[in-house]
Amino acid sequence: MPSEQKSQPNAASPTRQDAPMSKEWHWHPVLPVRFAPYWHWPPNFKGLIRWCWQNWLQFSDRSIFLILAFIVAFWLQPVSSAQADITIDWVLPVFLRNWILLTLVAGGLHLWFYGIDGQGKLLKYDPRPYLKRRNALFKFGYQTWDNMFYSLVYGAPILSVFECVLRWSYASGHTTTIQFVDAPLWFILLFPLLALWQSLHFYLVHLLLHQPILYRHVHSVHHRNVNTGPWSGMSMHPVEACGYLSAVLILLIVPSHPVHMLFLAYWLMLGAASSHSGYEAIWAKDRQALLLGAFFHQLHHRYYECNYGNAEMPWDRWFGTYHDGSEKATKHIRERKRAMHAK
Repeated sequence: MPSEQKSQPNAASPTRQDAPMSKEWHWHPVLPVRFAPYWHWPPNFKGLIRWCWQNWLQFSDRSIFLILAFIVAFWLQPVSSAQADITIDWVLPVFLRNWILLTLVAGGLHLWFYGIDGQGKLLKYDPRPYLKRRNALFKFGYQTWDNMFYSLVYGAPILSVFECVLRWSYASGHTTTIQFVDAPLWFILLFPLLALWQSLHFYLVHLLLHQPILYRHVHSVHHRNVNTGPWSGMSMHPVEACGYLSAVLILLIVPSHPVHMLFLAYWLMLGAASSHSGYEAIWAKDRQALLLGAFFHQLHHRYYECNYGNAEMPWDRWFGTYHDGSEKATKHIRERKRAMHAK
């Protein structure tokens, strides 16, 4: 699942909180978990500016995806008129690049957290160790192998197909391409607007996937991962991967630039790896060097019937499925699950 709003724990001491830690977790951000400050009332403009600065303009996974989108869109593989014809010359690099990027991001994070054990349990949410022993629940018997299979065989290729469709659409003139000089305000605003669109799309698709028949035959593949790792993010049944990644297809009808498409694509695929890492951040030089975590979604993997969306928009609060991380919310969600199963 896609990248989330990052919570800010005490930077000087990653183990100290202003409130007692929940007994259910090894570490968690200050509770209650909050939504992006777009939705705070009364408005807190100072807080909104600080949040935008931290998430969009400083070193974060979101800003990395943004920079990467610009590098690919304007340097590595710009959309050109040649892409109006489907040929292996430009299609193959799309597939190879997405495989490589997912392997570097998910594989690199997995190596740091669970391979060389780069920071132990520092800023780790779940107190249980990541599952490395053999387990018949997973394909090939191991969680990591199972997750890599679904991510590389279905996740990255499905996104690559969508990217090729959009590249062809831009090149053929079926999608209106805008340039910064022609509409600078729209060009800039479209980035956060796409993040909000992804939040709505994710909530609706995710809610559908939790209907019994789809959960049993499709979404259960992803939910094998209760204690998640970076490869868990894109570990999905191909039907779910199509639904989740189809958020990018909104750009078939919205005037945009290929850099917007690539940002949303990386937000969906690579952001799923960072937000499922199981850690709040990479800790280096006595500070949070790179914010990653999405405790909001970690709660979903633990308790299932809550937090179907993400922290970008408060859909779960509006529709009664919000878990804020508190023990009171845990009791409420467990009662809700019992009521659902009793029907």
